[in-house]
Amino acid sequence: MKYSPRDELSLMSEIWDPQIADDLEAFVMFVYPWGKKGTPLEDEKGPRSWQRDDLQEMTEHIRNQKLRVSQGLLPVMWKKATTSGRGPGKSAEVAWLTDWMISCRIGSTTIITANTEPQLKSRTFAELGRWTKLLINEHWFESNVLSVFPAPWFKNSIEENLKIDTKYYYAQGQLWSEENPDAFAGVHNKYGVNLLMDEASGIPNSIFAVSNGFFTEPTIYRFWNVFSNPRRNSGAFFDIFHEPNTMRQWRRRQIDSRTVEGIDKDMLENTIIQHGIDSDVVRVEVLGQFPKAGQ
Repeated sequence: MKYSPRDELSLMSEIWDPQIADDLEAFVMFVYPWGKKGTPLEDEKGPRSWQRDDLQEMTEHIRNQKLRVSQGLLPVMWKKATTSGRGPGKSAEVAWLTDWMISCRIGSTTIITANTEPQLKSRTFAELGRWTKLLINEHWFESNVLSVFPAPWFKNSIEENLKIDTKYYYAQGQLWSEENPDAFAGVHNKYGVNLLMDEASGIPNSIFAVSNGFFTEPTIYRFWNVFSNPRRNSGAFFDIFHEPNTMRQWRRRQIDSRTVEGIDKDMLENTIIQHGIDSDVVRVEVLGQFPKAGQ
């Protein structure tokens, strides 16, 4: 779809209006074609309840940080961990948070990682690609296997009209090495940093530790979200839910897949019947709880 300069300015004004740009639920409802015939979302009304809760919570966080800054205080960064059973839509939320950041926080950096390279490429970025193609402003961006970046015309417009350096303006999938964790570090951005970890239970402590260095710029728009099925009862992701000093630093959420709309509940009940409600299979795959046995 082609836009005239007037249409483009109108679209930018709408997306960058604080009522959308700083309201994540409003953004998600505006930029994707929910209920539109002939699209993949024609039978969908919007995010699931738990996703709406997350989007609203982040919106409230932004409001609170703006208030702190107005009072001469430094903003506090956002850190949240979500553990769940299978199928609630974690990867979809990762995609929305990425699309929101690159659409509304011009010049910002989004880093996305996962427990393995295949997960990052074939699952996480595949889901991101699906949602980014549905954006009303999809034409602002181009992409490849592990990155989304401003289209040349959009990049030039930002630099010429907004005087914003676009050197670090992208969403990028980043691999990690436990043997060389420092290679994962290095992002600092005054326009904002958004770090997303998918299937974070398998990401080692050293990568979590070096990731703290992403957030040294005291901007309002600093976000660190980690999502995972709780497959291991040790490691950095486990500590967020169990180690007292770590727990104090993070918001936490546990999602029982049986409570999520749009999931095949019969499949979940069959898993419970087969393995037992207190089995580690059910704890991890259905209840979103950490296993009792070591993994």
